[in-house]
Amino acid sequence: FKQLEGFGSYGFPESHAASFALIAYASSWMKCHHPDVFLCAILNSLPMGFYGAAQLVRDAQRHGVEVRWVDVNRSDWDCTLEHGSNEGFAVRLGLKLVRGVKEADAAHLVGSREQRLFDTIDDLWNRVGIGVGALRRLAAADAFRSLGLSRREAVWQIGRLRESQLALFAAADERSGVSAPEISEPPVPLDLMTLGSEVVADYRNIGLTLRPHPVSFLRRDLERMGSMPCSALYRSRDGRPVT
Repeated sequence: FKQLEGFGSYGFPESHAASFALIAYASSWMKCHHPDVFLCAILNSLPMGFYGAAQLVRDAQRHGVEVRWVDVNRSDWDCTLEHGSNEGFAVRLGLKLVRGVKEADAAHLVGSREQRLFDTIDDLWNRVGIGVGALRRLAAADAFRSLGLSRREAVWQIGRLRESQLALFAAADERSGVSAPEISEPPVPLDLMTLGSEVVADYRNIGLTLRPHPVSFLRRDLERMGSMPCSALYRSRDGRPVT
């Protein structure tokens, strides 16, 4: 007993308890009063254990925080704060969340759009000069929405960028006085991805989604199995909230 008593007076030192209590209190205050700032800061601090980005974003959305998707014309490397639609800020997800994208490539992209935003994928390709692989990862993450392109459309357009290497031969022909034939590719209609496929692609490339929760696609099957949603636990049988 004396050994246990001695350890009990030291097992959780006062200095450790006091410092942790201060961090916990400050974090709780920030999350309560400035949930948008809290989310942005903690996303930029990942990985740090406990909760992943998907859980943090969902919780913030339930508390009224507006979260905006990754975009080549809007996102920096880190998550940032933008003017929100309502009171407070909106959190813009950063390029660091896109799996496989290097910070150096993101820096080139952000620096190249300082004077003018990108209009097309060709415009971005010519001005930024990053590899096709990085662009494919951005397209797979659905980061070209501001260019009016869906995920599949962006992937398709990036797939033909290797043909731009033929510009070297076109320049040689120009010096020799021979005009190179123009390559004209007709537009290809692409089938739209289902909402479920979009959600799966979001998780595969970002690790989270701003679209419906994956369980929402299974709700009918769960209801047939007799499963009760968490929201039902907070209401009594007459529909009034449970205090």
